[in-house]
Amino acid sequence: MTTRAERLGHGAPSSTRVVVQIVVVSVVAGVLLGVLWWLLAPDVHGVVVNGGLGYDSREGQHLFTRDAVFALLSAGFGLLLSAVFVVWHRRNPVTVLVSLAAMGVVASLIARFVGEFLGPDGSVSGLADGADVLLPLELKSTAALLVWSMVAVVVAAVVALFREDRTPWSPPGV
Repeated sequence: MTTRAERLGHGAPSSTRVVVQIVVVSVVAGVLLGVLWWLLAPDVHGVVVNGGLGYDSREGQHLFTRDAVFALLSAGFGLLLSAVFVVWHRRNPVTVLVSLAAMGVVASLIARFVGEFLGPDGSVSGLADGADVLLPLELKSTAALLVWSMVAVVVAAVVALFREDRTPWSPPGV
């Protein structure tokens, strides 16, 4: 027995299609996140000391701000993509949840790579002691890589709690 939605061509898309959509959008969003992180993260100035990089305590706050910017941007991307995909593919909630959680980590890794690639390299070769150098853009807090996934899972759970549509969980024919 087919439902009215299936007869009208509005059946749920296959799980593979949902996963592919989430993968493509997450990869593009990861690149965008990396570029935004590079643009919004503050510059941290260091000084060449004995052939290495050093910085004073005032610059340490900017190092924290870099990680905070990454985490906040990741939370925003996780919130936006989760809200869109959970509502758009409400008939495949488990597929959406698992895909968003996995791709959140992958997209964060892509963003980290893109931001670090675009940022300053921090090379001190050939520089004299006391020279002012920009420290490389690095994500010091590896826990920030999980923010996107955590926010996506929480949003998916909250949407599932308040959703009236129980059809994905009901047995066929009900």
